[in-house]
Amino acid sequence: MKKEVQEVDFLIIYEHKVRELENMCLIKYELERRGYTVLIKHIEDEEALEAVKPIYHAKVVMTMACYQNASLEWHTKDFVSFDKVIDMQWENIVYPKDEKAGVFKNYTGIGREVVRVSWGEANRKRLLEAAHMDPKNIKLVGHVGMDFLRDELKGYYRSKEDLFAEYGLPMDKKVLLFASPFYADNLSEEYIAGMCRKHGEDWRDYYDFMLKSERTILEWMERLCKSRDDILVIYRPHPGHIGKHMAEVAERCDNFKVISELSVKQWIIASDIIYTGNSSTIVEAFFAGRMCYLLFPYEVTQGYEHHLISNGKKITSYEAFAQTVEEENPVFPIGKDIINEIYLVDEEPSYIKFADMAEEVLKDPSYALTKEQLSSYRTKQPFPIQVQKKLQRWDWFYDKYRQVLSDENCHNKWIEKQRALREEKAERNKRFAIEATNEEEIAAIIAKIAAQLEKNRGGE
Repeated sequence: MKKEVQEVDFLIIYEHKVRELENMCLIKYELERRGYTVLIKHIEDEEALEAVKPIYHAKVVMTMACYQNASLEWHTKDFVSFDKVIDMQWENIVYPKDEKAGVFKNYTGIGREVVRVSWGEANRKRLLEAAHMDPKNIKLVGHVGMDFLRDELKGYYRSKEDLFAEYGLPMDKKVLLFASPFYADNLSEEYIAGMCRKHGEDWRDYYDFMLKSERTILEWMERLCKSRDDILVIYRPHPGHIGKHMAEVAERCDNFKVISELSVKQWIIASDIIYTGNSSTIVEAFFAGRMCYLLFPYEVTQGYEHHLISNGKKITSYEAFAQTVEEENPVFPIGKDIINEIYLVDEEPSYIKFADMAEEVLKDPSYALTKEQLSSYRTKQPFPIQVQKKLQRWDWFYDKYRQVLSDENCHNKWIEKQRALREEKAERNKRFAIEATNEEEIAAIIAKIAAQLEKNRGGE
């Protein structure tokens, strides 16, 4: 029996749960409030990996990022057909070396044709001058994530008492949060080579800088934890990058905890002092009203220090780091003018501006990708694979195909290769299990959002 394709107005695809899920739920809440259908899927969703033909048709797909053809193919696979694309561009702040024309993060192929979100004027200028994008496709809406730190959503995050009770953390200590900007210390050579292909061979030098910096900062924190039992250090790994050395420090120090769950904003609000490095987390601390220090034991690899913090005051020694715990009337390390250039913040929340923009893209046919664009972004497969993919789109054939693969008595070279591919997919799904969500979790987040916004509207 032919299976029906589910029609949705917007399909949002995300990569890192702690970075993106709350923001997407806020967008989903507002778009559904306006009467649209919205679906949220992880980029390695099991249903998406299994699909051999579209099970959804989205009028608009919203991607985590869309740098080039491969980016969009990774997001959409075979599970969704679509008409338009909005690149949510969660990596709005790029390395200075990526601000010139012709580099990976300035887009090629289909990446040049989609609608793209810009958090502020600085990024919009880059998209115009370096990426040479059509001005119509650049949408200046601000960062939706910052809306959670506005008055309208006060009360969304859990109280410190509730949060610390769940994680078994003591309430009687000064809480120091380090939001790590570092990639994991156990990356494979394949991963490193892939990053070098995107950013240039000097990414190896930047990775060495990250490894060296993290080791030194961990040494600082271990030394501080052992010298003071009145503090608690929470080390929050960069999304998707949990390394081994941080875990070793946690084993040696009871007042050093590695916690990767929940959004960084939740931990910022629950902490007394924030620390980070070459990261935009400093802006979230600023809007949350928390002091944030920049830890830089070494000079950043040339071309990789974000403009946001390039002229900021940096902590470069253990002694200076230790003094921050008791510093009175500290001065924020970067200026408000720098933040305002990179992040658009005004009276209207960003999620409202984003929903207005999404509604415009949905309704205006001029944003639709052409048939040629929709067919040309996919990798051209060898003829036998093309035939296999076409056959698998027939339900009866695909059911038989799966039946044969599960029959342990069936063996030949082709079948064994197909089984190996399916096992590889299953392993990928296990690796990304920590990033998965479900309808219940999404509904719970939206219920909390709705409670705060509707309470605020009632008060007004």
